[in-house]
Amino acid sequence: MKHIIVESLYKIYSGIVETVALENINEKFEKGEVVAIAGPSGSGKTSLLTCLGGVLRPTSGKILVNGEDITKLSDDELVTYRRDKVGLIYQDFNLINQFTIYENVALPLLIANKKSAFIKERVDLLLESLDITRYKKTYPPYLSGGEQQRVAIAVALANDPQIILADEPTGNLDLESRERILNLLINKTREHQKTLIIATHDPFILKKVNRIVQLAKANGE
Repeated sequence: MKHIIVESLYKIYSGIVETVALENINEKFEKGEVVAIAGPSGSGKTSLLTCLGGVLRPTSGKILVNGEDITKLSDDELVTYRRDKVGLIYQDFNLINQFTIYENVALPLLIANKKSAFIKERVDLLLESLDITRYKKTYPPYLSGGEQQRVAIAVALANDPQIILADEPTGNLDLESRERILNLLINKTREHQKTLIIATHDPFILKKVNRIVQLAKANGE
């Protein structure tokens, strides 16, 4: 069985002028696969990621995850889906500025009712693997963009999700950090049979993935 199947997916944003962000998207994603979503600005890359992550409801179509259509889930069921199965790495980091780095990474584990000893072990492991242990008591505004990006990746990986969705995850990283963190994400994906889907313009990433899904602007602009 395919891990994720997208069938006839549309996303239309209403307003003074309707905007078609996604038009008739049909794709399949395997476990252990690393896929790049590429295309010009406005082609719907972020919209596709957020629909796959259960953050945004599509206008029509299906998204089957392990055979279950997540577009039919209730709001509460989508919260559980996002908590247990999805790690989202946001381009704008999406960190809580009033929480320390440690607290930001621990939060998804607290929400999932993990035991305190497990939380400490898991957070320490993630901070070490991303070389940000020294910032555990620091608050996000005091970190550089690249450091905040690494924290955002740790938050996304906290609950060991089966689906990792990354929106331009290397945009704020230097060359050395970009290669190390991308390799970490790819290795975790392949070793543990996860699915990694990356929206990106980065040629470095495009050379590393299993395949590229190319999106065009849905309205043809």
